[in-house]
Amino acid sequence: MQEKKRRQFMRQAAGLGVLGLAAAGGIWAAKDFKRGENRLRPPGAVEEDRFLTMCIKCGQCLQVCPYDSIKLEDIDGKAGVGTAYIDPLARGCYLCEAFPCVLACPTGALDHESNVIEKVHMGMAIVVNESACLALEGKKVTKEMIGRIYDHTAVISESERVNRKVEIYDNDTEKVRLQKTLLQKLNTHEGKSCNLCADLCPFTPDPSKAIGMVDKSGGLFPEIRDACVGCGACVELCPTKVLQILPYATYADVYEKKKGTNHV
Repeated sequence: MQEKKRRQFMRQAAGLGVLGLAAAGGIWAAKDFKRGENRLRPPGAVEEDRFLTMCIKCGQCLQVCPYDSIKLEDIDGKAGVGTAYIDPLARGCYLCEAFPCVLACPTGALDHESNVIEKVHMGMAIVVNESACLALEGKKVTKEMIGRIYDHTAVISESERVNRKVEIYDNDTEKVRLQKTLLQKLNTHEGKSCNLCADLCPFTPDPSKAIGMVDKSGGLFPEIRDACVGCGACVELCPTKVLQILPYATYADVYEKKKGTNHV
């Protein structure tokens, strides 16, 4: 299975016309990066060819997703109309406990063995726009930056969205509580140096194993690490589109050539 995913990644990279990792630091240049035909699939998705065959477009994964992360491909899509996917720029996956999307899948298109974070692999985060990184420039997180995520959140009231502030109430459902908790965490970053991608990474065993901030060029910069599962939360949280997810790619596919060196 791992070898099949590796071959699929190489076919995708070739189709994108990717020139490879930048010699100076393993950065994917934004001008060379284009979305491939593969969508980012929900946690536990089997390899793309099998997924397109097995997904019956029932939408059950979408219905149980606590973060409203999962969408269904519309008629304009090119990767299986009605199939489940995630657009991390609109809403990343936050790797919620027990993975209800996996449990809800009736066909195994989302592998039921992938029911813990360590077994989930959706893809790999890559840097596509280094120069836009706020942390590298020492810039602070603004209320407007946080407001983007408020605008992505459907379960809050209009007044909460406008005021960029939420409160958790006793009668809130678990879904509402989870999404409000994320917004409250975001609010604590306002006025501080940006490290949203690393600090809010949902890889709960240890986020620092998936992404961390490292010194570079007099500032800080996100370093993608081998535990990254490609959930896309960092992509949604980043105010300036520094990061992207390459579906089905692995750490070895993207960063192995830079092993033993600082790949950022």
